Amino acid sequence: MDVLDSNWLFSEPIDYEHKKYKLLSALKKYSVLIKADELYDVLIEIENRLEDLYKYKYEKNILDDRMKVLKGIDVDNMSLLYDYPENSEYLQIIENLSDESIELLEKLYRFLRDKWRINSNAISLTAIPTKKIIWSDAILYVITHDKKVLTYHFNRPSKIEEDWKNLKFEFDNLNETYDIQTLSENVSLVSVLNPGTQCIRADIKREMPLDNCLLPILKYVVFNAIRKGDI
Repeated sequence: MDVLDSNWLFSEPIDYEHKKYKLLSALKKYSVLIKADELYDVLIEIENRLEDLYKYKYEKNILDDRMKVLKGIDVDNMSLLYDYPENSEYLQIIENLSDESIELLEKLYRFLRDKWRINSNAISLTAIPTKKIIWSDAILYVITHDKKVLTYHFNRPSKIEEDWKNLKFEFDNLNETYDIQTLSENVSLVSVLNPGTQCIRADIKREMPLDNCLLPILKYVVFNAIRKGDI
């Protein structure tokens, strides 16, 4: 996506007004995408930019601590007094912008997570016909808000897997109309031919962009349901 690339804060020109304009322009683009439920790419980019900024702040604090110079002793409080080298003008611009960027990106990230939560709550999962104790792979029947049926399959994530983003859905087919009898027959056939496969129904109660919202959030919901033992 790279609305804000990983080096945006440190690349030339190091000019406060230029960098602030670039930041605010990116935030506006992110906000428009979030309001349109185009969430996933924005989620990844904001998380990456915040990680960059946190890393810079951490390393800057370590560097400042290493460069401090002892100037005396505060006898009243029994503590050492230090002087710190003054930052150059460019470093001060970066320092100020990093603080402002973290505050603004974190605020937008909270807004994104609220939208993510709303969409997550619009998804309900059901193990069909019943929840299996042991299964190695699954078929996922996604019933969209307009009653289409998207079918995917995936392998069960291992117990040590901690990132829902690594869950891989493989697309199987699309049925333009939902039919309970057809779905029941498919599930019954899977149960007979592949007893180690869990069938899962996902009912979607609101419209969402498929690739940049529904599928990532569905992965998140399914992954956490598996971890909790709900399916």
